[in-house]
Amino acid sequence: MIFVFCCSLVTTAQKSTETIKKELQFNSTSKDNVFFVDNMHGAVKVEGYNGKTIIIEVVKTITGKSSEIVARGKREINLKVEKKGNKIYAYSDSPYTFFDIETGKYSHRENWNSRRSRRKYAYSLDFKIKVPNNVSIDVSTVNDGDIYVENMHGENISANNVNGAITLKNVSGATDVNALNKDINIVYTQNPTKESWYRSLNGDINIKFKDALNANVSHRTMNGDFYTNYSVSNLAPKVVKEQVRKSKGVKYKIRSKGQFKIGNGGVQLNFDQLNGNTIVKN
Repeated sequence: MIFVFCCSLVTTAQKSTETIKKELQFNSTSKDNVFFVDNMHGAVKVEGYNGKTIIIEVVKTITGKSSEIVARGKREINLKVEKKGNKIYAYSDSPYTFFDIETGKYSHRENWNSRRSRRKYAYSLDFKIKVPNNVSIDVSTVNDGDIYVENMHGENISANNVNGAITLKNVSGATDVNALNKDINIVYTQNPTKESWYRSLNGDINIKFKDALNANVSHRTMNGDFYTNYSVSNLAPKVVKEQVRKSKGVKYKIRSKGQFKIGNGGVQLNFDQLNGNTIVKN
């Protein structure tokens, strides 16, 4: 008689959560002050307020199969804050990312697969920040979180998210937003007076402007439509000539975007999509 014994091994994931807090100020009050956030994994929430201090609170979460792996993650993943002139940078710091303070560029050292297999743990940094509401901001994240910005009225608002949504509520200023795979939702307290950009690959763009919107609109999409309750009139398509170098010489590629104006026309608003709709309303 043969006895067969079966056993199963259950590995319980280990998890560590801690909160990091930092406070800092710009050297002087200026319309040129810019606050940057560069994140890899996690959400970014920014709230504008009538104050002078940037208040940063970050929840750092590390998950791994053993306490040793989690401990390594706790050592390797950190929040870094740096100042250069009228710019302040807050970013996720690790052996797998690189930040150049001289250029303000944030980059990845390795490709996704090799980096994940090397570190053997998952992590997120969830940012919750209070910022003087007259400061320009440039915020980004890649995975595991949305970007939410509220009550900001600086010269410029820039937001980039690869796998999460972007929401801007009660904001003003020139706008540049790019959400690769989720929706963009914006509510303005004052219509933009400088050229603005709205980009999404696989999501919808929903924007609520104030009543008196006068704008020239450029809209390019592959599989979507543009909806609005504003008065619209057509403009001649804008033709762009691109120089393309070929083996037999230089050729020119001609492309055009849909062009129309809202109201009397004015500030340039650019919409660039692939698989989503745009809804613009008051």
